[in-house]
Formats: sequence, structure tokens, C-alpha cells
Amino acid sequence: MRQDPHSSLVMHIRPLASSSLPLCGALIVTLSAAPLQPPRIPLIAGLKITFAVHVPDAGPAANRIAQGDYEMVVEVTSVTESAIALSTRVEGQDTAGKPVQVMVNRRVPREDLASSRLQVLGFHTSDPPEIQGSTALGPSLAVIRDLRTVGRANFSVQNFRHLNTSAGVLTRSADAPVSFPVLLNGTRVELPAIRATGQLKYGNNVRPWEYLLLDHPQLPLTLHFANGAIDAPIPFTAETTRDIVRIDFPTEDRQLEKALTQACRVEVPGVYFDFNKATLNPLSKQALNEIASLLTRQGDWRITIEGHTDNVGTDAYNQDLSTRRATAVKDALVSELKVAAGRVTTAGFGETRPRETNETIAGRARNRRVELVRECKPGQ
Repeated sequence: MRQDPHSSLVMHIRPLASSSLPLCGALIVTLSAAPLQPPRIPLIAGLKITFAVHVPDAGPAANRIAQGDYEMVVEVTSVTESAIALSTRVEGQDTAGKPVQVMVNRRVPREDLASSRLQVLGFHTSDPPEIQGSTALGPSLAVIRDLRTVGRANFSVQNFRHLNTSAGVLTRSADAPVSFPVLLNGTRVELPAIRATGQLKYGNNVRPWEYLLLDHPQLPLTLHFANGAIDAPIPFTAETTRDIVRIDFPTEDRQLEKALTQACRVEVPGVYFDFNKATLNPLSKQALNEIASLLTRQGDWRITIEGHTDNVGTDAYNQDLSTRRATAVKDALVSELKVAAGRVTTAGFGETRPRETNETIAGRARNRRVELVRECKPGQ
């Protein structure tokens, strides 16, 4: 599951911070051979990007802002010559532990994607539909171009539109790209990222920032960002962090069916649940339709739907949650998409089969997953 398609390259692997080290807990791979070529990520309607987020407790001031660890899914709903439309769903909890479910739409004009120096990272219910002069999912093409060509870029950022602006200069910290892991339509890949850091000023304070940026020709993405305490030097211990953990987009080449034919077990991309619940949210519709379609085409297949969680919470709770989530997928297939109940079984494994470390927000997010297993003959 962790095979590197670029294994012929010479790599120097160094970890970023775990809970006891500075910076964030991603794995950085510095390439000393030819630049890593990214897999194709099309800018199309239906592109979905899942973020794992950690925000420290901000107290009563954090009105309708999720705290602690949570996930955010941003879907590209339309792409035109003039703008990109986004729909964002946040599932988390507030400082009192009460559920926070937020849905926000945003329109980002192409001219801002081309030249803006301001990125608004978060999505809030008080935001206008369009925040003029800003980008959302990553910096502008102009910022990326400056980092690529001269190694420095003027840049401003707001965690949310109604909060202070942090401004300064980002400096590229390595000549070669670093490698950042994501799940692309359910397959683990390594994306080449520009790493940049800067001491950004807001009001009378200065705070360190780190970015890992995907140099995409149309939609640069902030694969990772972290900031540290006021006046902390670089490197720093992260306070707020956000990592892209999954990227899903519609295809017409039956990738799920091909993978299941070859491997007998696959992780299902595009299945989303409400925070800490077994409730499927509407973003899962496309993935469920694909499962139902492949079962129609493969009339002799029987499948098992497996649920898996991270290690947050008790063993018993995670076992129950994973079982209920697997059952929710089966129920949707049977009741809504008319799949024969006898062709689908379910199993929950809780936290017992992690794919990645549970010590980072990204690892925990990727351990929360649904896998599809088909009955294979011996030797398959």
C-alpha cells in the first residue's frame, strides 16, 4: 500500500515533527534526482479535497469555529472562464464539545487566482459569497511563480475573513521539491511540494509559518500549513496545523473496479461521514453510485464493507463506530441503490488495523476509512 512509484530516485528521508519535535508530523522526502512529476489532478466540478485540521482552543471568541481535531471537505462545484465555485463542509465540535456543522459556499475569481497576494484559509458562515482580492485553497499563481523563480514572495494570510491579517515574505527553503503524501482517489501518492517559511506580522505581533504548496498550473493547493507561537523562531512547534489528506475526483475509467479486480481489497474514495457519527453525508453519493454500478456489472461478486477508525476514544467505542459506519454504507447501497442485501456483508475493526501513525492529524484522518473487499479465489 506504500509502494513508491518513483523508487528509482535517490531520496533523503527526514521526519518533520511528531508530538515531541518541532514543526508538523508529515514525512518529508527531499529529492536529489529529477523533479518528482505529480499525478494529474484535474480542475473539474466534482473535485473534492479533504483537510485534517487542528485548531487550539480559542475559547468564547471562536464563534462557530470548530476546535481541536476535525475534518473539512471542499468540493469544486463549477469551473468557468471567470471563476471557480466551492462548497465547503466542516464537521467538528466547539470548545464545549458540542457538534459544529458548517456549510459555506465561495466563489473565487480567476483574476484573484492569478495575482492575489492574500489567502483566506478558513470558511465561516459570516463570510460573503466572494471575498474580493483573495484566494482560498492555496496561494495565487503569482505567489507560486515568485517562489519558484526567485525564492521569495510577498504574502498575506487570514485564518478567517473576520480575523487579523498576517503579512510578510515567504521564503522557499529548499531548491528541490519535497514530497507530500495524499490519498488520490483512494491510492497513496506522493505530490511534489514547494516548502516555504516566513515570519508573518499581524498587529504588533510576529508568528512563524510553514507552507507546503502544490505547484498546480491552474489551482495551486496549500497541502500543509502550520503556525507557531508569537515570536517563536523557525523551526517551531506547531499550534494550528492543516493538511490535505485526500483528493477525490470523478473519472470515467472505472478505477475502483479495476483496483478491486487486481487487489481484491481497496480503500473506497469519496465516502464521508458526519463528525464522530455513522451518518453518511451527501458528498458520498458519487462513491456509493460507483460501488452499485460495479456490482451491477460484476454480477457474481460478493463484497464485504469494512469500517476502520483512528485511536481517539476507547477501543469499544471505536469498534462500535466502525461497525455502524460499515453498516451505513451497506444500508445505503441496499435501500437506496437496490443492491441485493445478500451480496454485501459488513465488518468493523475499530482502531486495530491502522495504515499510518495515529500520532499526527493526517495519519488519524487517513486511518478513518472504509475498505471494500471482494471474495477472491485462492491465488488471486
